[in-house]
Amino acid sequence: MALFMSNIITFDPSSPFPHRDCFFPLKGIYLNAGVQHPVSRGSAEAAYDYIKYKGFHTDHDYNPIVMRKEVIGKFAKLINAEPNELTYVGSTTAGENLIIQALELIKNGGQVVTDDLHYFGSYQIYGELKKQGIEVITIRHKNGNIDYAEYEAAITDKTTLVAVSSVSTFNGHQHDLKRLCDIAHKHGALVYADSIHHIGATPFDVKDSGVDFISCGTFKWLMADQGLGFLYVRSDVLPKLNRPWYGKRQVRNLVTHVFPGDQIANDDQVYEYDLEESTEGYFSVWSEPRIVIAQLNYSLSYILETGVERITEYRQPMLKILRTEIEALGLKCQTPPDSITPLLTFACNNANKRLAPLLDKAGIKLSIYRDHFRLALSVYNDMDDAKRLIDSLKQLD
Repeated sequence: MALFMSNIITFDPSSPFPHRDCFFPLKGIYLNAGVQHPVSRGSAEAAYDYIKYKGFHTDHDYNPIVMRKEVIGKFAKLINAEPNELTYVGSTTAGENLIIQALELIKNGGQVVTDDLHYFGSYQIYGELKKQGIEVITIRHKNGNIDYAEYEAAITDKTTLVAVSSVSTFNGHQHDLKRLCDIAHKHGALVYADSIHHIGATPFDVKDSGVDFISCGTFKWLMADQGLGFLYVRSDVLPKLNRPWYGKRQVRNLVTHVFPGDQIANDDQVYEYDLEESTEGYFSVWSEPRIVIAQLNYSLSYILETGVERITEYRQPMLKILRTEIEALGLKCQTPPDSITPLLTFACNNANKRLAPLLDKAGIKLSIYRDHFRLALSVYNDMDDAKRLIDSLKQLD
């Protein structure tokens, strides 16, 4: 636990589900963790404790590196990575952009292969690369699933990067990352995965998958807040990259020739330094929102102690009844039948007009779009929540 924390609320992660007591009372039935996961009582208290500390102290009164490294270590354990393969970034998308810059795609050319189940906020990234001369191949899903034969055909020795969402924000489709990495690596291509809908919700192992890069924000299934994410780069891939920017945290062995007591080398040399050969040494610049790190110090412990496998197993009966009963109402599920992820998406004509008033009246919160809706289950939901949604949808005209 971080040095400044004193009275953090405790919760037994081995308690039976649902874990409602771990959270503040939720307004109505919340099936929208895929947009923003509620922070737990303990995570909120950790943030408040940090703010109280900052009101009376500065970072000079404790070593902020302790908590920073502790949280990196917890995330590393969660995905089976080495801590030196990780650093903090501002968001999932920030991490994806940094990887593209580090690969110097515009300068070196090459080819990118992706699919339309990737995060829609990344469409612009590859659209702009395409405008600048990069060949971008986008594979289209079929009934919410991806045909890997199309990846086999698309990836060639020209391919530089394969970019996907390991779990799709649209419908919860989960890539077989190992299979995809095997296809890509056979041709010398590298694989990036946006994993914000994967890590913390469904088991994830970077070593088993062989994935080269992942980026993951902290405000969804990691149960913290916005403004922070993690970037993973496989250690043996680093030599293939160029640093996209430079900053203080990338440096080791800094020697100055400026300040009182420094040895003056010559008029032209004001400093000497080496750069770290690690993910942090390539991609970190300096400051992160430490209030979010304080939240993560609690929430990552909760996730690790509860167990992602146990969380995944708990929601399966709810997912099964929701899929079966909602499809029986004539609303086609867009999520692959074998999915174990927490997201379910259904097609529904004029969903934003027909569903919103109905669900508002019932006190049910989920994601409603023009012609589809998506629900996202978490540790505080139970079968009564599922049945309430089904009963409400039966009133749909």
